[in-house]
Amino acid sequence: MGCKKRMAGDGHAGVEGLPLQLLIMVVIAGLGLTILMGWMSSISGPRSIGEVYVTPGEILVFDSDGDGLYVRDGLAITVIVTDQSGDRLEGATVLLEGGNIRTSEGEPVRGVTDGRGCVVFTGLVVEHFGPALATITVTVAKGDYGMDSSFEIPVIPS
Repeated sequence: MGCKKRMAGDGHAGVEGLPLQLLIMVVIAGLGLTILMGWMSSISGPRSIGEVYVTPGEILVFDSDGDGLYVRDGLAITVIVTDQSGDRLEGATVLLEGGNIRTSEGEPVRGVTDGRGCVVFTGLVVEHFGPALATITVTVAKGDYGMDSSFEIPVIPS
């Protein structure tokens, strides 16, 4: 009868490898999560233009000769631009439109903010026909920050 031994089926033998497979899956999932979180933390949030500050806040124009043309010349306007977190925004383009505003040479009024987020326009001319209120729109734009035209300077005939 020999030395032949019959092997009985062991239903628990498959369980021995399960903890190792589970451990490998947990390690892989942890590494994947770490890589994903590192990638997501390097993504910056959307940038946008924050506040636009303009001085003066209103412009008075005068009709000194009674012809209905209200004029102001030699005007200086300062614009300060910040980003969404309140930091001064360098390199933003600023455009002033409306109220027939122009430089003393008759050119459109535009400039770029400096390292302090500031641009100063000097020697400006504003002309307005009639005694109605007008506005000058301040448009600020910068690459991936977008554009903002929400600030308006009232032009008040006096």
